[in-house]
Amino acid sequence: MPVSADSFFLDPDAQGTLQNQIQQIVAQGILSGRLRAGEKMPSSRKLAAHLGVSRITVTLAYTELLADDYLSSRGRSGYYVSENAPVPPEFTP
Repeated sequence: MPVSADSFFLDPDAQGTLQNQIQQIVAQGILSGRLRAGEKMPSSRKLAAHLGVSRITVTLAYTELLADDYLSSRGRSGYYVSENAPVPPEFTP
């Protein structure tokens, strides 16, 4: 099941570029376990429209996440959470 674009929000008080903010949102979602390996990410067009940013901003953020192995790309299918993405840390009570 694809991840909804509605689950992503930009903080108006956050520091850094929009591209960096999007990267942080996705990386935090993966590290927190909210986004799981193999889940389909929203298309760059849908996420850009939802966040009110340009599509190239989302595409560049996805490209960096791809290079950092948080996301994987499947030709003509989109971006997915990478099977090799960092896993959330396990804490014992």
